[in-house]
Amino acid sequence: MSIKALQKSDWVNLLIAIPAGIIAALVTVGFRLAITEINDLMFTDGSDITRAFVEYPRIVWPLITTCGGVLAGGILYWALRYEARNGKMPDYLDVIDQRLPGIPVVSTLLRALSSLASIASGGSIGREGAMVQLSALSGSLLGRFSRFSSLHQSDIIAMAAAGGLAAVYHAPFAGALFVAEIAFGVTAVQRLIPLFISASVAVLTVRSITPYAPLYLYSSAVFTPSPGAIVTVLVIGAVAGVLGPMFIAAIEKVRHIMQPLTHPVLRLGLGGLAVGLVAMISPLVLGNGFEVIELILNNRLLHTSLLLLLLLKILATALTVGSGAVGGLFTPSLLIGAAGGALVCSCLQALGFDPGPTGLYAAIGMSALLAATSRAPLMSIMMAFEMTLNSSLLFPLMLATAIAYVVASRFKVSGTYPVLSRHNARFIAKNDFEHGTVAALIIPCSKMYIDARLADVVSEGLKQRTRYVYIVDREERFLGVVATNMLASGIIDGSLAKESALADYIEQEFATLYQHASYEQAWAMFSNSPLERLPVLADAQSRRLLGVITKAALLSKAKDFL
Repeated sequence: MSIKALQKSDWVNLLIAIPAGIIAALVTVGFRLAITEINDLMFTDGSDITRAFVEYPRIVWPLITTCGGVLAGGILYWALRYEARNGKMPDYLDVIDQRLPGIPVVSTLLRALSSLASIASGGSIGREGAMVQLSALSGSLLGRFSRFSSLHQSDIIAMAAAGGLAAVYHAPFAGALFVAEIAFGVTAVQRLIPLFISASVAVLTVRSITPYAPLYLYSSAVFTPSPGAIVTVLVIGAVAGVLGPMFIAAIEKVRHIMQPLTHPVLRLGLGGLAVGLVAMISPLVLGNGFEVIELILNNRLLHTSLLLLLLLKILATALTVGSGAVGGLFTPSLLIGAAGGALVCSCLQALGFDPGPTGLYAAIGMSALLAATSRAPLMSIMMAFEMTLNSSLLFPLMLATAIAYVVASRFKVSGTYPVLSRHNARFIAKNDFEHGTVAALIIPCSKMYIDARLADVVSEGLKQRTRYVYIVDREERFLGVVATNMLASGIIDGSLAKESALADYIEQEFATLYQHASYEQAWAMFSNSPLERLPVLADAQSRRLLGVITKAALLSKAKDFL
């Protein structure tokens, strides 16, 4: 592609990012309004699901969550039947990562309705999953009907997804970083700029049509880097790094237990019943946890201990997600992190440390736990920062989040997003390619000694079907090659004697590699040569022939990250 074409593509990216962000914002606002309308029909005041349930007797709560689960399961079953006939619906992250043509409309809408039923009935699941998937669908439709041939549809989907997440959490920087880190696996400036534009436009659109305030404004308290505060940050990072994989493992455990229940209605209904029973212990586990986070940040009365809330929220979310409910894990992760951070702070206060206000460490725990579950540390830092707008938190957020990410990476538990496993595999393969040597790819090769007869050398070359036969002396020192076809033709037409010595026919100037050569050096040599294999020598001094490396083996080594 020419430079001019690339510049045109960049301009198109920037221009399409604006409508992508606006449409994504409208989609998230519409979905949020749908939740509000349904909850207003079910409750006198549906603005806070944890308080709304209190309107009914406690014994009724499991009935509400079970009915919601059954309805969600029925809609999901409808979606699965549709997908069985028309193909499985890919997640928007897979569409972006694998550059698939687009997102199916019917499947996405049905799954969004299933998610709506789970959320409105108090399921412990995040709203952002359906919101961002719907935003990505809007980007897919925008790309489908746009006439920009230079723009791939998956790029518009990425912009809309960034806009959707930014609109949900009022965090444009985090929304852009989310797609860059998780979907692209990179933070290249060329790809980030359209995401920033779409995310910023989405947040501005939400601000213009709805009352705006940072989700968890916490700018009054100031983090002071005292010894107690630093110890608390370090402990929160380590605890979150362990807690995150445990949270994901709990979801997988429930998923495994419910696997025999193949019908979504039965599975989600049972999940809803279990969540309702858990909610009877504490209604704070209902919903995604948005309202409870505010209580923790502002040190308000919870009527439930932090430890019990943390454990019950993990259980309720595992039951909801593990049963197959459609939704996200962002806000539940934030709540678990906030409870974990506040709990660590409270424990250290009891031991005589004075780290400061509990709310500060709840915010730090939010970022750390989100990084441990999503494996996207940059996004996690910026999301907590943008949601609280507390500038003093930036550096402790970075420290705790980095520790949590490193600790969580040590566990053999995948993160929230499977696409990250592919990115990590590519990174490892590319890193191995950049730092590995060809010694690992050496295979034995045919060779002939300098004192062999010409006829024997030709016979060996024809038998091995190689263009060249490698010639060595009795000390295995590489001397050069002889061309099999040329010698065979000479023997056949009588211009060469079968008993002739090899010395006069050896080509000494022949491309070779040393065993400590990098894969990139081998790649460069193969790129400039028609040869399918190259001889590998021990070193420049001994020139001992060790074997060969083939172009096919090198391509196989590189395919994992190309």
